Amino acid sequence: MSGFVISIGSGAKLAGVHVEVVGSGQSTTTDASGQFNFSGLASGKVRLSFHKDGYAPGYATAQAGAQEASVLVALKKEGSAQPYDPATSRTLYQMTEAGPYAVIFAAGSLDTSDANLRVVITPLDPTKEGQALPGRLQAGSSPLIPVTFAEFSILDSADRRINLKPGASAIVELPIPPELREVYPIGTKIHCYAYNPQTGQWEDFVEGTVELSSVDGSTPVLRASIRHFSWYGGAPEGQKCRNAAVQVVDANGKPLEGATVVVTPGVNGTTNAQGVASVWIAEGSPNPKMYAYKVSYNSDGRIPELPKTAKIIDIGYFVTDDIGVILPGLVEKDCASITPSSPLVRPQSGHPGSPENPLVIRLGPVGAAVYDVDAFLLASGASPSAFVYLAQGIPNPDGEIEDTEPVDGARITLGDGSGQPVALTGLGGGAYYLQGGLTLTPGKRYTLAIDADNNGSVEGSGSIVAVGNVAWEAGLDGSTRSAQGFVARWSDSASGAPGYSPVYYAFLSNDATDPASYDFDYYIGPALEFTPHSNAQGATSDAPLKPGSYTGLLWAFSGAFAPAGNNSYTVSDNITGPGISGRFYSYNLAGEVHLTLTGP
Repeated sequence: MSGFVISIGSGAKLAGVHVEVVGSGQSTTTDASGQFNFSGLASGKVRLSFHKDGYAPGYATAQAGAQEASVLVALKKEGSAQPYDPATSRTLYQMTEAGPYAVIFAAGSLDTSDANLRVVITPLDPTKEGQALPGRLQAGSSPLIPVTFAEFSILDSADRRINLKPGASAIVELPIPPELREVYPIGTKIHCYAYNPQTGQWEDFVEGTVELSSVDGSTPVLRASIRHFSWYGGAPEGQKCRNAAVQVVDANGKPLEGATVVVTPGVNGTTNAQGVASVWIAEGSPNPKMYAYKVSYNSDGRIPELPKTAKIIDIGYFVTDDIGVILPGLVEKDCASITPSSPLVRPQSGHPGSPENPLVIRLGPVGAAVYDVDAFLLASGASPSAFVYLAQGIPNPDGEIEDTEPVDGARITLGDGSGQPVALTGLGGGAYYLQGGLTLTPGKRYTLAIDADNNGSVEGSGSIVAVGNVAWEAGLDGSTRSAQGFVARWSDSASGAPGYSPVYYAFLSNDATDPASYDFDYYIGPALEFTPHSNAQGATSDAPLKPGSYTGLLWAFSGAFAPAGNNSYTVSDNITGPGISGRFYSYNLAGEVHLTLTGP
């Protein structure tokens, strides 16, 4: 069996990854193309572990046999290491755009006498990074609906992994991704599982509850008990699954046999001689995803810079906002009764997903270079627009892209799920823009799909909710207010839209030219108001702004930009996949206001 290892952050193939067949002692290392190979394995299921400095540990399950099988594994950059003395009770957390991922230790709960431990929390948002989850996301025979996950590594002074004492437990808090907060409100009970590398299964079931974070007091988090440190997360079991036919073709439309179709959440399939696979899609997920891949030789020279004896990955994504619309016409069964070998159940003739009208995924090869995307959407104002900049570069051994160059000739489409996506127009120099054909509406969800080499296969996609029209509160402009107790407020026309999680940047400053008289304050976060305090020289932390004339500026962002607490924000990749990564966001700004603040 063989496989490729990629970075979920950059899409680059990772060299130097240590790959081990769990329990056998056999191991190898990925080469410069991120590839690994094993031979002489006994036929049957094989459990694999993946380790590389700077990345959270990864795991996969594969099938070894007479016909070579291949797997595609994604690793995620690990979080920051934090010191911890296990004799103390303490809360440690990793701040992200979704909020704080936390672990709460009781004193003496860890199985070690070492007083100098390092705790590494690696957050994972399955709405954007689901490919990096280890193994098959299922419990027993039931597929799991991913909500929120993290990997917890506790390391001692000798870099050995430490775990809890027998019978001991710790508390973890995992933020609910902004896109899922409407589906899982405060008080919701969610099943939680830990990944067991020895069995290759998600197990150790407990039930967690959605509560407010104990770290920041405002982020909805899944709070649960943990008995073993590894990958851990919340994922309800899929109860009902619907069967669909998926056809996988190459760039020329030729059916591909032996391709793997991955469904999250659901049951995967493998294509037959007609390129068709039977898959099962679990109901209940607000954001189901599906992609297909096939590992083969470069015998036809599809990637000119590689020898014809080299192995390559062909991959493609099923891009739609309407899987939920397709599902009702498909045959439903209990998820627990389904296996990967379950035969295709014929749905309504001609319905999308039927044998006569299969869902089509077109594959294309992942080359040596990787693509980087920067895209923004301005859905309101005088000139609604969308703009994309596409570049490519060769990754270094750590998966970071270097020396990028612009890419022209790509096919980039934008859609809102209500009809055919619209292709953006190339301007040259790697720039593309929306020329027309699609109305951009605040509060609506849009999906951007990237076919970087214009060969018919989508390398990656991302979806966001367009930011709304933002405005300062009525009557603020030109007003006179008391500085004591003044609260700056604003509105956003997209507030309450499903999956909408904006970050606002409000800035107030006076017009003083004398440094001793100058004053300002700012706010970065998700609220629609803030109480400004003085930042003037010598001011106390809770002092109001100095009297004077002030100008107010206000921006709103959504998508890749997200609040991170403590008057800060983060920027994260929300376009991910083998060979591609990128940031897709929406922004808007309010008209500036001028007001006068008076003293007591």
